[in-house]
Amino acid sequence: MSSRSKMKDPGLILTVVLVLYAGFVFVWWPTDVYYVGISLVAWLMFIGLFFWFLLAIVYSLWIERLDEQNKK
Repeated sequence: MSSRSKMKDPGLILTVVLVLYAGFVFVWWPTDVYYVGISLVAWLMFIGLFFWFLLAIVYSLWIERLDEQNKK
């Protein structure tokens, strides 16, 4: 079993991505920007649901690939 750098750990990388997206949403929070009568923050949160799901799939596939490489 090889030792990977912690900076290349999928969990850490995807956590940073999640924190950046959440930070982006909260930057828009105090503004009064509306699109089709709905706050931009609400749109970002709604889009975020799909984003979280996509990241969960990416994480699962990434971990599976790493496990396969470690078994070899």
